[in-house]
Amino acid sequence: MGKMKVLQIVRKSEGGMKKHLLSLVRLLDKDKYEIAVLCSFDKKTQEYLKKLGIAVYDIDIGDGISLKKDYRTINFIRKVVNEFKPDIVHMHGAKASLVGRVACFAMPVKTVVTVHNFANYNNMSFYKKKLLLSLTKILDKKTHQFIAVSQALKDDLVLNQNVKENKIKVVYNCIDTSFYEETTLNLKEEFNLPQDSFIVGSVARLIPAKGVQDLIKAASILKNVNAYFFVAGDGPFREELQKMIDSLNLKDRFFLLGYRNDIPSFLRNLNVFVLPSHEEGFGISVIEALSEGVPVVATKVGGIPEIIQDGVEGILVEKESPEELAKAIEKFLKDEELRKNISLRGKESVGKYSCNKMIEEIYKIYDTLKGR
Repeated sequence: MGKMKVLQIVRKSEGGMKKHLLSLVRLLDKDKYEIAVLCSFDKKTQEYLKKLGIAVYDIDIGDGISLKKDYRTINFIRKVVNEFKPDIVHMHGAKASLVGRVACFAMPVKTVVTVHNFANYNNMSFYKKKLLLSLTKILDKKTHQFIAVSQALKDDLVLNQNVKENKIKVVYNCIDTSFYEETTLNLKEEFNLPQDSFIVGSVARLIPAKGVQDLIKAASILKNVNAYFFVAGDGPFREELQKMIDSLNLKDRFFLLGYRNDIPSFLRNLNVFVLPSHEEGFGISVIEALSEGVPVVATKVGGIPEIIQDGVEGILVEKESPEELAKAIEKFLKDEELRKNISLRGKESVGKYSCNKMIEEIYKIYDTLKGR
């Protein structure tokens, strides 16, 4: 029996979806699977994929709806499918699954959709939303398998998209540090901070939904606490966030570091990790922080409560509440024993997010679809 051919489709991204895709294609057994990726990742990432023996088809899928651009993308995907002849087309995220499934409609391939985030129809006209929902309903019925990266996302698919429960499998993301750089990062030395100060940090894309603005407000509430705040990540909201930092006179205590590829090293500098998201499909940065033994404060949204039980592996707070964030951060900073106990429990809890577990679940799905 020859190799199973799998085409992965994903839009340009820098968060959990990209990490998941890179882990997945790295872990798939190259003796059993021939893999191609259709994406618009940066050149460095594309070279990384090619070194793994993966064919890369470069196209910018985009994020919003653009009929002219999407029509070209759909035709390009159909061309790739005809050329590569995959057994399975595995799509990641809403946009890739939309154009990918339209392209594969009536083609002799099995389709898999991994859902990473909740559907977002904000800033969409009534008619465009209605058209998109109608099209999605048709495509959902034709999709062979859904994968949700959290139970919360599975529940949302069943409740809001009427996807049959038996077509959805929950497969958690895994902790994979193989594509990160190891550095000797020392934030206290680099920023000339007092040695007895605390460091609070986050890893997040700088968009409103990640709630970094709430962390900035929490830092303002904690002005009298000997703590400094760092956020690793970039995005279109960065300028607005910097203006907020400046207006609250926090420029000497709150730092936006931009995109970094040394996240484990960054996390080891922290006394407390915070993820203040307003919505979150899973929260891969949370399990990365737990694995490094950093106590976590996070909002009780989406898949986060599946990772953290309040008061056990971390502290959960309501979303969009800088006051609750500040209170939880201060609670950790004032109690070394609490930080130690919760970080130990958090580190012990991350075994279920192993890459071996994730890839075994994917193998089962692929093999079932192929009839192996």
